[in-house]
Amino acid sequence: MKFKYVQPKGVNDIKSNGDCMIRAVSNVTGVEYSKVHKLMYENGWRATRRNSKGKWENQITKTLDELGFKYERISFPGIKGEKRMTSKILSDMDPNGKYIVRVSKHISVLYSGELLDTWDCSDKCVYFAWKIK
Repeated sequence: MKFKYVQPKGVNDIKSNGDCMIRAVSNVTGVEYSKVHKLMYENGWRATRRNSKGKWENQITKTLDELGFKYERISFPGIKGEKRMTSKILSDMDPNGKYIVRVSKHISVLYSGELLDTWDCSDKCVYFAWKIK
């Protein structure tokens, strides 16, 4: 697995660091950032979490639904005495998969063996992921 710096925002898009959910959906679907931002905003996303409306997970899944993408939610619970799931391990298990991954305080994308994001979070624990079909 390798890290690839990807910033889907254009110069006229929002100036926020708290938009990893929008970047992830845009990166995994190939849909323009501004379109994903509009849908996420309509689904309750706000740049500051305390102002968001509803659960952030539902904001992602509803946006994927509206864009016509199918997905499966996969959980990776911690098991005592075993190493936690990371993007590196998940990539080795499914090198051609497309995933939105939830790591500690962040959302990222694992796409065909590459971690697509603005920073390398490949060593962070993956709590769950949506496999995009």
